[in-house]
Amino acid sequence: MGSSEKMAAFAIKSAADQDSMDSDRLCYSRLMTLFDPDSFVSLDKKVVSRPFSAVFDRPPVEGDGVVTGYGTVGGRLVFAASQDPDVYGGSIGRAHAMKIVKVIEMAVSSGSPFIALYSSGGARIEEGVLALEGLGAILSALSDAKGQIPLLSAILGPCPGGLALAAAKSDFIFFCDKVSGMYMNSPSVTAALSGGTVKSSDIGTPESHQKQTGLASFVLADEEDCFLKIRELMDYIPVASGDTLTFTRDAFSEDDANRTSEKLNDLASEIDKNGLPIRDVFAEISDMQAFIEISEGYGTDIVVAFARLDGITVGLVGNAAPRLTEAGAKKAAKFVRFCTAFMIPLVTFTDAEGFEIGADIEKTCILEAASDLISAFSESDVPRVGVLVGKAIGTAYLVMNSKMLGADMVFAWPTAQVAIMTADTAANILYRDDIAGSKDPIAAREEKVMAYENEISNPEVAAGYGQIDELILPSTTRPRLISSLDILLCAYPLVEKE
Repeated sequence: MGSSEKMAAFAIKSAADQDSMDSDRLCYSRLMTLFDPDSFVSLDKKVVSRPFSAVFDRPPVEGDGVVTGYGTVGGRLVFAASQDPDVYGGSIGRAHAMKIVKVIEMAVSSGSPFIALYSSGGARIEEGVLALEGLGAILSALSDAKGQIPLLSAILGPCPGGLALAAAKSDFIFFCDKVSGMYMNSPSVTAALSGGTVKSSDIGTPESHQKQTGLASFVLADEEDCFLKIRELMDYIPVASGDTLTFTRDAFSEDDANRTSEKLNDLASEIDKNGLPIRDVFAEISDMQAFIEISEGYGTDIVVAFARLDGITVGLVGNAAPRLTEAGAKKAAKFVRFCTAFMIPLVTFTDAEGFEIGADIEKTCILEAASDLISAFSESDVPRVGVLVGKAIGTAYLVMNSKMLGADMVFAWPTAQVAIMTADTAANILYRDDIAGSKDPIAAREEKVMAYENEISNPEVAAGYGQIDELILPSTTRPRLISSLDILLCAYPLVEKE
């Protein structure tokens, strides 16, 4: 056969392969939905597993049950792997695994995100230790990639054992309601060994990972919403990362950098009665009032989110309850570390009077979680700006990006209180005898509380010691934050996104 005949035959075979293999395969259709049109390039399509044992008669399949490759998502280079549940249940063998390892390493080399679409029954039984070798290679590759490139996972079916460990290494995990399952041991095994006390439907569900483990960054209604959310999140994650300090800014911001918000003044005026709705604060300071919250159902005392301030991607951390919890501290620490790794400035809003109280609380890992949050902030070398909006009391003040932990700038609203404890508690301790001995204990107590607020917890006192850079009207928070970031970022190169 001559060269022209070979070319013609290859063209015919390629077209047939494309029609027969790609268009009707779920794993391909998922990638086509996620990636920009006509951008995805498949790698190692012809790879097949090698027969390791005669015990099981499973013929090799081209691709070995996983599609790997690269393309663009929102115009940026992304590498991905999509498991094929129609090939031996998406089970993972050595060839399957090494395809995934290859694209992870390529993603690291190019500084691009890696997205895994998991749907698998687990390790391929007949490959024995070689399947475990493949799983180990994936886990090792992901460990090396962690902190170097963004790692995202979508759980689109079962994701057991070693693959669950792989997914857990991701920075963000997406679940589909009533479809996703992520567990160390299968639901049937867990239910059987529990003696019937645990239902299989309770194991590894999106709800359990959303509210209890905190592994679910997002829980979506279906795959379409899942892919849309991935694309939305990707738009906030900077292009550049690694050792070079490079920050990302949209070339054109549609919002006014000097926009003020009277709504923030109104919210501050009602903070004693209603607390502070931190999500409303996030909206008021963000470009076009848009932000994307992470792990909404876990550690609900703290809200973490990505937003933009005059086109600059920032990480927002704010208190949503009077007292911090172990889960909230864990969530915040993980988020702060991601922002640090990928050069995302941090903005915090403090309104908390301490950590949870109780004998049972003292038996948890709350001390370790709080200590880890301190470490996450103190080790962070990205620009950090803090805003004290309400109570900033005791250890809650310290762990929330205080000056002592290296915050570059700290502002305070007039409603802020900075002290070891709340004025009410302090008055009862410091002036107990004076209050008890007065003719009008109620009035005396109110007087002592007011004196403590004015002389000790007043933010002007903290400003006098250099712990607060400026007291500001809440309405001016957005322009103050933007001007601060402009100053703090002037020493670093900015990459503009069109």
